[in-house]
Amino acid sequence: MPRGHADRNARRYQQYTGIGHQAALRQLKDRAPGNRPIPTAEGAQQLLEGLVFQHLKGDVDYFAHPVGITSVLPATGSLTLTLDASSTRHGHTLAAHALEGLLPVELPASERSEDDPEIIGVQGIRVVRATRTALHLTLVGTSASVILTSAGDTDWKALLDTRHRELTDSGYRPCWGDPMFAEQERDFRAAHAEWCLATESSSWLSSGLLRRVGLLHEAGAAYCTRYWVTWDDWKFELRHDPGVQPPHDLLVDLLVHSWWGMPLSVDMRHCQCDATWADPRYDRECRLELSSPAGSSGTLQLRFRAMGTWCESRDTYEDLLRAGAASRWLRRVMPRHHRAGTETNQEE
Repeated sequence: MPRGHADRNARRYQQYTGIGHQAALRQLKDRAPGNRPIPTAEGAQQLLEGLVFQHLKGDVDYFAHPVGITSVLPATGSLTLTLDASSTRHGHTLAAHALEGLLPVELPASERSEDDPEIIGVQGIRVVRATRTALHLTLVGTSASVILTSAGDTDWKALLDTRHRELTDSGYRPCWGDPMFAEQERDFRAAHAEWCLATESSSWLSSGLLRRVGLLHEAGAAYCTRYWVTWDDWKFELRHDPGVQPPHDLLVDLLVHSWWGMPLSVDMRHCQCDATWADPRYDRECRLELSSPAGSSGTLQLRFRAMGTWCESRDTYEDLLRAGAASRWLRRVMPRHHRAGTETNQEE
């Protein structure tokens, strides 16, 4: 592959996944001609990735990267995901927060009720192996693989051991090591069969978004990104500082790209960027809705919110600095503050 072409592809791969340029070059070097640079996950692999993305979201707005994910490394039968070193508002690292949200745990009898689930975490997720540098996850009875790592100095094995000890001391039963579904997991799946089916049917969407999550940081310009899921409908809200134009056309074009993107088409586009009647003091919102042109289950709604001049975001900028956000990103998403602020020590 000619060097110029290889560099362009590496930059594009970096844009979609968030990994460094040299790592992108290595990933693309031996890829067979005709194979997509970002392979599509299938079956249990697709479902595991979708579940991880759905339940991984942090509980604060401001991390070093949107939604707290530094980068992803997608392969045909696995995905490696690197979390930010940032902490949640409760003082947990994102690694600790991930364990709480993902790993299934049975509640003690004293905390069970008819209206509440008898299990927390994600039904069917299991820990294959925990080392100092990574946590290897799978789904019961499958070879699916998601590997969690951290941009910080996280000892995943020690973190998992601590989580296990604290739970058992309080009467909970961790079931992330069970070889089969626990009874409470089976009960949950039976009681929520329609929800489980909707999650599985739309996992092509959630998995595909996770494999391209770098776009939020590398191509987006939102200082705050939130997302939530209702059945098989995924919604993202991207907040832009006053004076920053939401690059929604670019982001959507990259997302639906025929070679690098996903099988999505735009169903609805409502744009207020050029609304001459809009009062600059108030927020404006451009909204796009996308779905599969083949009719597959699952929809994606993107809300690009341009904050009004009422929004004084200096405190938010300071939060992002403390989280370790890179200078090149802060210059793009909060130029009015970063231009006058102190440069961070992050790599460009």
